[in-house]
Amino acid sequence: MQNKKIGFVLLSGLIIGPVLGSGIIILPPAVYETAGNYAIFAWVFMLCLSMLFAYQFGKLSLIIPGDSGVALAVERAFGSHIKNLSAIFFILAVCFGPVAVIGTAGHYLQLLTAQTFVQEESLTFGLLCIVYVILTRNITSVGKVAFFMSSFIVGTLLIGSLHTLFTTDGGISLTEPITVYDFGQSLLLLFWALIGWEVIGSYSLEVKSPERTIPKAVALSFTIIAIVSLTVALAFQWTHAGNSGTDDQSLAPLLAGLFGSWATPLISTITIALCLSTVLLVIGAVTRLIRDQAGNGVLPSRLSFKNENNVPSQALLLMFGIHSGMFVLYTMHIISIQQLVAIANAFFLCNALLGVLACLRLFASPLLKAGALLLSICFLCILLFSSSFILAGITGVSIYFVWLQRIENKRKDMLRQVELSLCKKD
Repeated sequence: MQNKKIGFVLLSGLIIGPVLGSGIIILPPAVYETAGNYAIFAWVFMLCLSMLFAYQFGKLSLIIPGDSGVALAVERAFGSHIKNLSAIFFILAVCFGPVAVIGTAGHYLQLLTAQTFVQEESLTFGLLCIVYVILTRNITSVGKVAFFMSSFIVGTLLIGSLHTLFTTDGGISLTEPITVYDFGQSLLLLFWALIGWEVIGSYSLEVKSPERTIPKAVALSFTIIAIVSLTVALAFQWTHAGNSGTDDQSLAPLLAGLFGSWATPLISTITIALCLSTVLLVIGAVTRLIRDQAGNGVLPSRLSFKNENNVPSQALLLMFGIHSGMFVLYTMHIISIQQLVAIANAFFLCNALLGVLACLRLFASPLLKAGALLLSICFLCILLFSSSFILAGITGVSIYFVWLQRIENKRKDMLRQVELSLCKKD
């Protein structure tokens, strides 16, 4: 079967939902609680950094295309062993993270259906199976599903928030001062809104005319994400500023004026769609990374197999087995959603950090280098909030692969010196 490739619209569908993520539901109340009426300025600042982050990784995916995504850029910048370290970070993150995300979707699905016949754990595993069934389809089918969910999310939140802004009495007052610490804490919260752009490169071989498609997709995705984020954040702040009388810290009041009693079910549905969009993107990306690593001999060769839909089916089967095992641990209460999220976030951050460090080394533009340096410092600061156990593990693994890379670099230097000496003799 001929491999079907996607255009910039469907690629945008794969990007928008996951980058918005559950953060668009959680962050507006959290940031407003921290920064008060100055929250909107924190959103603007972070979206500026997000634009830089998106541009850098979109450019990387064009310079160094391939299923490995960020890992290929890391190899170009630092060597094959650091590439493998980046791949390990991303694979480990996706081993833990999706079960937590699907667990959240299962919880909201039970709230939405308001039934007790099917337990929350069964709903969670059912959603996990649905995700994997979708991923067995070709990239065009997956893109259509993701585009539909992203359109539903964006349309509902944008229309509800705009209606709130134009019909609700509110206001924004900057008379009360804010401390640097509180504004910094709000930025720290919002840094999670940046995660997601780094997986664009994993789909770079499955788009039509990447030189045109990827920049268009990044531009369209960022524009929509920025508009939705700012509108939702502003609408939430507008209705809560000056103690306007609402104590509801969810986004349901933003939809209540237009959708009435359907507001809460809609928020639940949007959260489920956001979770599924995120999981579709990251599992799809990691299976392509595993296939590429297997093709290069790093992982068993059978994991490089693709089916007639150009899907890395063996890698998909491996990840389904891992996630099923994680699900069993979750249902047995051996590991919690909070622990899964903490572990996954640490590994995602490590992968993103290596990516921006690669940008810092590979890009010639001083502006892009400055942006990469700023992102590197910020990601490192966020990473330091992880548990000491996770940090110790990350440090140990990193030291080992850096040591391997140094040995390889010394070996290459010795070979070059031998070649130079032979050339001089000749």
